Amino acid sequence: MRSNRFTGSVTAPTAKSRYSRRPIWQVSVAVVSLGGMLLAACGQTSAATVTLTSSNSQQGSFSRIVRNYSAANNQANRTLSIARQNSDEQGTAAAIDNTDFQLSRDAGYQTAQGTSYKPFYEELDRAVVLKQTKKAYPKLLVTVDSQYTSTPKTANRSACRFLGVFAKNSSTAPWRVTDEPTVTKTLLPKVKVLSGSLGLEPQSSSPLSIPIDRLSKYYALALTTYYQQGVLSRGLKQADFSTSAECWSLPRLSTNPYLSPSSAQKVATSATVSALHPQMVALTTANGGALAVFTLHADLISSSAQNTAFTWRHSATVPDSYLLPAASGLHSIQIPLLLDIAVYDPPVAQTKIAPRVVGSYWGPLLGGTETRQAPKNA
Repeated sequence: MRSNRFTGSVTAPTAKSRYSRRPIWQVSVAVVSLGGMLLAACGQTSAATVTLTSSNSQQGSFSRIVRNYSAANNQANRTLSIARQNSDEQGTAAAIDNTDFQLSRDAGYQTAQGTSYKPFYEELDRAVVLKQTKKAYPKLLVTVDSQYTSTPKTANRSACRFLGVFAKNSSTAPWRVTDEPTVTKTLLPKVKVLSGSLGLEPQSSSPLSIPIDRLSKYYALALTTYYQQGVLSRGLKQADFSTSAECWSLPRLSTNPYLSPSSAQKVATSATVSALHPQMVALTTANGGALAVFTLHADLISSSAQNTAFTWRHSATVPDSYLLPAASGLHSIQIPLLLDIAVYDPPVAQTKIAPRVVGSYWGPLLGGTETRQAPKNA
């Protein structure tokens, strides 16, 4: 569930960065072909031909889906109800947000924002429904939403946008969010609008800077290089990791953000990132590029030097401290994370432009490990 993150730092306690006991790879994934690209959503695994349908008459229907989700979001955030959350989220979104709820409960929070909760509202800007043959599921819907801190919607509008990927797993199932990266409006590429409708075109056959089926691995390698060597590559920018960013940031895992400063000084931290192929949705941009959303998995590992140890403590003011049991005499810890990333992949004709991250939504998962044994080289 999205909390009202845009009102403050992405690391602020009331704007937590996001959280399931059930890792995303335990979710059934369906793969379908769309103009040579891979799309995925939770559901059955039969392939199908995908077409795009969207008309002005569907605007009201799409708006209701977003508003219903916004209302359910507020209800779940207000009560930290994982069951309520699972009724309108699945996949990556539920995996991240269920963990967030569990950590907040462990810390004694009453709501997703602490002791009190201020609701927020989402309104549809534009949408596309990716529709298979009539009997094929899941159905996919991609929305670009604005967020408001009050009504009417003209008041307190966020400068950010939210890219929602919804899936409908059967004819009787509700639309549930599977991915929800926050994106920067000024970085969001213009998508190609179908003439006379609200729909967005699927990926064309024109070549891209990075082939779409390699894009998630491309960024998994780029992030691993940054976390282990401190080297920015493949279009990554230092601003992508800025904790003062207004809309979103990628996690800075060269140090462990979940350790206290005193403990963090005692350990060496690195992270390895891998692609959860083929968890991807992509649309064509106006210039023939692609706007893609996909999930990466990261393992954050912190290890102490020889003959030293560190402590993991719980703090009611820091819900993330409940990711692991409180313990002392530790030599290493491992924490899994999920990263939901939105990327603009330019057409190959724009040879001087690298792919660019335009949004993200990420968070740790429960199920990390603690090791008290000394390292083997001790």
